[in-house]
Amino acid sequence: MRSLLRWTAALVTGALLGETALAGDWPVVRQVSFSADSRRVLVLTGHVQDGSGFPEATLHLLDTGTGRTLSRQSLTSQDPAVTPSDLLGRLLRTQSARLQAAGIDPARASRPRYVAPAPTLPRWSDALKAGESRTQPVFLWSRPVPFVLKVQRTAAACAFPDLLPGGERPARYTLSVNGQVVSAPGAPAAPCAARYLLERVDLRGNRVLVTLRAYQPGFEGPTALPVFVAATLR
Repeated sequence: MRSLLRWTAALVTGALLGETALAGDWPVVRQVSFSADSRRVLVLTGHVQDGSGFPEATLHLLDTGTGRTLSRQSLTSQDPAVTPSDLLGRLLRTQSARLQAAGIDPARASRPRYVAPAPTLPRWSDALKAGESRTQPVFLWSRPVPFVLKVQRTAAACAFPDLLPGGERPARYTLSVNGQVVSAPGAPAAPCAARYLLERVDLRGNRVLVTLRAYQPGFEGPTALPVFVAATLR
């Protein structure tokens, strides 16, 4: 309970990005926390939904050894007085036993090794399209390490092809760190996702949590959904 109170105080006094609606959804990564043994990682996201204006918060728990998502819990509210921070507090209370079993203290937040500039609102032009790649040096341990994001076109169907940028189709991505491929799904990371962005890198020991953004058609412009890649680096 004491850890939860410290977390709530830190969140309330922190940046309020995500407490107001934007054109196009951008669920804000509020916090990343690794377990003491680095085998588990917690990610908290919260935002106000585009269109409805309803607050939403999600708790993600991942395994850094297998990359699997162990738990994903979300809350929304139609009460205009409720904020994403309020919902995150509720999630932490209801999931406290699960987090304790995973060895995670939500009051101990990771300091990211890299964070991309946050856009005022999601734009297609901010992200990579099929056929493009980008190398982002990130300082890990004692030196910069290349994170390479490549985007490839797929034959996946899209229910709203006319809402994609002209001539584009759904795409998938490949993410490598210092030559090690850590994620290369064979399908788009989200329905109709056509572009991708490297947003954030968190590290504890040799365990990494990479946050990507998958851009898909949204209510007013693209929605940039977070994609979490948990991995063990060699």
